[in-house]
Amino acid sequence: MSKTSLKKWLLFTVKAAVTIILIWLVLRKVDMADMKRHFAAIGFDTVFFALALLAAQSVLAAIRWRIVMRLFDRVLAFAISVRIYFEGLFFNQALPSTVGGDGIRIYRVYRLGLPFGAAFNGVLLDRVAGFISLILLVAAAQPLLRQRIDNEQALLAFMGIMLLGLSAIIALLALASLPDSLGRWRVVRGMMKLSLGGREMLKSIRIAAPVLGYSLVGHALMVFAVYLIAMDIGLAVSFVDCLIIVPSVMLVATIPISIAGWGVRESAMVTAFGLLGAPTDAVAALSVAFGLCLIAVGLPGGILWFLNPDHHVADAAEIAEMQEKNRAE
Repeated sequence: MSKTSLKKWLLFTVKAAVTIILIWLVLRKVDMADMKRHFAAIGFDTVFFALALLAAQSVLAAIRWRIVMRLFDRVLAFAISVRIYFEGLFFNQALPSTVGGDGIRIYRVYRLGLPFGAAFNGVLLDRVAGFISLILLVAAAQPLLRQRIDNEQALLAFMGIMLLGLSAIIALLALASLPDSLGRWRVVRGMMKLSLGGREMLKSIRIAAPVLGYSLVGHALMVFAVYLIAMDIGLAVSFVDCLIIVPSVMLVATIPISIAGWGVRESAMVTAFGLLGAPTDAVAALSVAFGLCLIAVGLPGGILWFLNPDHHVADAAEIAEMQEKNRAE
């Protein structure tokens, strides 16, 4: 096993351990009989509509990615964009592995003939766009949070989450201003190019407006899916409550310390909804049910991947090595 493969498996093992520990910390406070009762209350119609909403969110995300690719003068066909996005979703949600969904998307578009830089930065900028829209929702929720939550420490925590996310975006955009002399390192050079791409994306109205618009609508669909499940479970929360809480939870779940956000999402959701007086058993059931819906939405991507004759998977590092090898030949 190569050093690169060993590092990937070690990272995957650490994430798996963190996931198990976090889920255990949540479930040890839960009455499993009550949690089972909450699951039984979720109707098939609710599951159907939640899956439809999450599938629609994924289609909108694929359209967003397609628009981002215009920055590199590459326009992917709509069907191709959706197919590749769902393949990536399968590897992110339904089949967690050492190669994430972003790696699958980068590999697929690279194999379609796109330069590695365009493939890599296009996928990462799509991620950045989704991240920015989450931050915008969290920021917009701050006044409403103060009306619903009295706990000053909790309010500071929500504010801290927003500021950390905002700082991350500002830091990324600032990387383009680093001295050119630092560009001799490939990693720094790549981050500087990504930063430039981020600036171009945000300053171009014809790209920024639809990209952020599709992102915001997609996040709203996700929130509505959570709300539908919460109603069946019997949680006394409104759609506005979910709109306030869920984006912050999902922002926290983007921290890459667990597999597909499992454990982190459950811990954050139990804590956040608990501030509104929601019982731990019901919120834990809500979070797990939502996570299972995410897995279900990713399953069609597995079928699409299986039907593709190219079953090779690769992460960004491997694709860069492939490109260097092709150049050498």
